[in-house]
Amino acid sequence: MTIKRELEAVAHKEGKWWEIRIHELDRVTQTSRTKDIQNMATDLAAIALNLDPDETKVNVTLRPPGDIMSRWTQAREDAERAQELSTKAASESRAVVAELSRPFTITEVARMLGISTQCVSQLKAKKSLGGGVSTNTNRL
Repeated sequence: MTIKRELEAVAHKEGKWWEIRIHELDRVTQTSRTKDIQNMATDLAAIALNLDPDETKVNVTLRPPGDIMSRWTQAREDAERAQELSTKAASESRAVVAELSRPFTITEVARMLGISTQCVSQLKAKKSLGGGVSTNTNRL
């Protein structure tokens, strides 16, 4: 059969039950098992629309409790910002080492910056390879 209706549903946990709501139809059903959510949503839509379940498609979103999603979103934004700062720090570290390496030896640069000569060499090499971004700045 061909899909005649596609709907969106939201499921969230209420005590021991998953409440499944199809806002467009203003209908609600529930189940105790996560694995049954999709079938229950599809059956609800089919019954409400007087269609065969094969003629309906319901996209179900599981909604976590409370402010979990806003906390998750903030954590993702923080991680993205941290990556941007890490990239900027790595780039600036390479620029500083490159600048200091012109008038000073690797050993002098290492001592000035409080890092190993190996780290200085690695930062210089990354700069000369086209400025590739180091994802491990822990050693800087």
